Amino acid sequence: MNTEGQLQERSIPVTSTGTKKRAKLTLFQVIKYFFVWGYAALTVGLFVWVTLTAFKSNREIFADPFGLPSSFNFENFVNAWNSANMSSYFLNSLIVAASTVILCIVLGSTVSFVIARFQFRGNMLLYALFIIGVTIPLQSLLLPIFFKMQSLGLRNTLLSLIIVYTALNLPKAVFILVGFMKSIPKELEEAAIIDGCNYWKMFYKVIMPISKPGISTVGILVFIAAWNEYVFATILVSADVARTLPLGLANFQTSYASNYGLIAAGVLISVIPVIIVYMILQEQIIKGMTAGAVKG
Repeated sequence: MNTEGQLQERSIPVTSTGTKKRAKLTLFQVIKYFFVWGYAALTVGLFVWVTLTAFKSNREIFADPFGLPSSFNFENFVNAWNSANMSSYFLNSLIVAASTVILCIVLGSTVSFVIARFQFRGNMLLYALFIIGVTIPLQSLLLPIFFKMQSLGLRNTLLSLIIVYTALNLPKAVFILVGFMKSIPKELEEAAIIDGCNYWKMFYKVIMPISKPGISTVGILVFIAAWNEYVFATILVSADVARTLPLGLANFQTSYASNYGLIAAGVLISVIPVIIVYMILQEQIIKGMTAGAVKG
């Protein structure tokens, strides 16, 4: 009887402590989900509001800013695309972003393959240099890049933006792809070598197809960064013919400051490509992020 009583007395504090831990964990989860869902609701709500505003006239916006439009006409989109030169800005951004993505994937995948799969003197030093590139504040590079592009005669050209955006995003691409390629079993490479593949053939026939999730992750991150970049575009481009969409939107808001429906239409035009690219690559991006986080 005494033994049973002692066991019961000892079990009480343990149960109490476990209950407190569960209560704390539940409270933490409630707070976490509150902020996550709150942020998601705010983001979606603002996007829906901008979308509805893009279909309204100025009179409707001032009469009922948060109401539904009386009719869904595309007059604001047509005016933004044609009258405000948005088509030219859109094409420039598409050329710059697509070129940057291609260069970052080609250069980043080859460098990452060498770092991840070959052991040579200076291997880790090379990787460390790319990691340092991720940590450098971009603001510290504004003046050196400006003077270098001016001395090369590349200011007011799309090529200057492509070169700068590739250099800025390449360390991030290498950082992601090295972690992903290290998770690929070496037995696959050995089997490819036995089948007669050289290193180049093994790279683009074995490593690249397996690395598709990581490459998709790099592609969307680099695309968003190049598509939305504003600071370097401001100092490198002043001619209207080479302006990208962020620069065009800034000028657009100044020229049409009183036409809020037109501004909302311009903003929506700039957001749609990013949403489309993400929706297409969503599954690959999630796989790439998960593989890099767990195995890299």
